Amino acid sequence: MKITARTLSGEICDVQVEGHFFKKITPRKEDILDLPWIAPGLIDLQINGFGGIDFNRPLESDDAWHHATAQLYAHGCTGFLLTLITNRKESYRKFLTDLTGRINLDPRNCLGFHLEGPWLNPDPGYRGAHNAEWMEKPNLLHLQEWQAITGPLLKLITLAPEVDLESAMEVIRAGVKKEIKFFIGHSAAMGATLQKAVAAGASGWTHLGNAAPATVPKFENVILHALAQPDLMASLIPDGLHLPPHAFRVLARLLNQANPSRLLLTTDAMAGAAAKKSGAYTLGEVQVEIGADGSARLPGEGRLAGSTLTPFQGVFQAERMAGIYLEDAWKAFSTRPASLLNLKHGITKGNSADFCLLSPTKTPYLLATYHRGKCVYEAP
Repeated sequence: MKITARTLSGEICDVQVEGHFFKKITPRKEDILDLPWIAPGLIDLQINGFGGIDFNRPLESDDAWHHATAQLYAHGCTGFLLTLITNRKESYRKFLTDLTGRINLDPRNCLGFHLEGPWLNPDPGYRGAHNAEWMEKPNLLHLQEWQAITGPLLKLITLAPEVDLESAMEVIRAGVKKEIKFFIGHSAAMGATLQKAVAAGASGWTHLGNAAPATVPKFENVILHALAQPDLMASLIPDGLHLPPHAFRVLARLLNQANPSRLLLTTDAMAGAAAKKSGAYTLGEVQVEIGADGSARLPGEGRLAGSTLTPFQGVFQAERMAGIYLEDAWKAFSTRPASLLNLKHGITKGNSADFCLLSPTKTPYLLATYHRGKCVYEAP
């Protein structure tokens, strides 16, 4: 298969795909109008559910798995981390066991697990939509147990190191040796505590600016301390709700201007994302109400509980809100998270042929998604 397309940087090239891989990328000098754009498939580090399917509840059938993953393909996502939030110990083990079996048998676009909890800060200002009663201190034995279940599928863990700093550093050091990444999140970590977690191997902050108190000291707050760590990446949710546009613009531009860029984008999507109706959904044991504005909130509280943002929608909203180039926003939602996960990803010879074709005249509009050289979505 050969496709002539324009990259997001403006270069025209012939892209040859053979089997699952890019066989050859040949630049072309002549200008050709109305070519599709080609870009690496989007990779989302935080998917709690999608297309009406909640990954934090037992999946009813293979069809539910196929539907959710197909909907992710239809929104440009060729790779995602299935995210489990804080839950009871027994439920956590069962979910990990059942889902590991499913992913190993039929991975589709799932790259593995992101465990967001239970090692979070239970304080009301930081817990978000998580149940504080099920939270725990970091525990090396639990890490070893989880990895024994998941094997190499355990990719990312979000934790709050201040809950028990010594134990947190112990699990971070042990996990990093097994190629598990650690992000800070739902956390009050600042100053020396944050520096020690980073020195132990923590490499990012999960949805920076969220899961933090509404009112904080003007200088001593987690947002400024995270930004002040020069090697710490941070994911942002570009839905205009988790961060108001002006705050998103400031954070995204600061992170993106670092060299190398520290900006990552994620949806933190839950079951209401790409679903056809508003109303009641779940996020594990939590009931969530989808509002007319697309927000996912705890009924009666107004607290956000994930998002209904889709990856393809999110990358263009990030571009607009931050005022950055589309190419930069796309990298933050594709090749950069892939690099974090030690994946070779991008329109490069030898890489897996995971890419999107976009309309040059009707944007944002996804023409097709390819995964491992196969067309897995085509616009009607």
